[in-house]
Amino acid sequence: MATLNRVLFIQDTVLKQEPVQSSQLPSTKQQSIPIGTLLVLKSYELPINNSDHYKLFLEDIQFKGFSSNWFAFGKHAKIIQEEITPVTNISAIATKQQSKDSVKVTVDRQSVGNQQGFLKLVFNAETIIKRQPVDSKVLNDQSKQIIPAGTELILSTDKPDTNNSVKFSIQDNHLRFNLKDVEFKGFSKDWYVFTQHVGIQRVD
Repeated sequence: MATLNRVLFIQDTVLKQEPVQSSQLPSTKQQSIPIGTLLVLKSYELPINNSDHYKLFLEDIQFKGFSSNWFAFGKHAKIIQEEITPVTNISAIATKQQSKDSVKVTVDRQSVGNQQGFLKLVFNAETIIKRQPVDSKVLNDQSKQIIPAGTELILSTDKPDTNNSVKFSIQDNHLRFNLKDVEFKGFSKDWYVFTQHVGIQRVD
């Protein structure tokens, strides 16, 4: 696998279209990013001239219609250069669980406590997330988003049940999921992704 430049967010933060306080910007020029998010970069610029922000150019992904010129506060983010390590995909987990319409992810209920966003969606392959579990060719651009391999997005889920499981529904070989804080095309909930392209892991 090729080595990628990626940005890991080490605390909850806000991506901004200008290197200023987020309170100075309209909502159309900022995007909340939860801790643990990992985004693939086309390129980046280190903080210079007394700046304390990275300048990021995202690979494929768009927030608020922009993929370029995003700024991240330097102390909230870390640039990493590593190979992608694929994780067990949802299709394989569902097959092992002998289930076609759902998949269960084991999470120790006690270890979660009040933590929000304790699971992440790991993209093993470049794929398209969609508003419906259908072929992306039949959807308009507002109903789909390319996600590059190596991306990790934080999920919004229920707490683990008494059996220490979090359940996700599967429809027509697509996992249905909700994102924590992050919006694509104006939506954070009810996205679908092909089960062979992604896995789910606990956030470190």
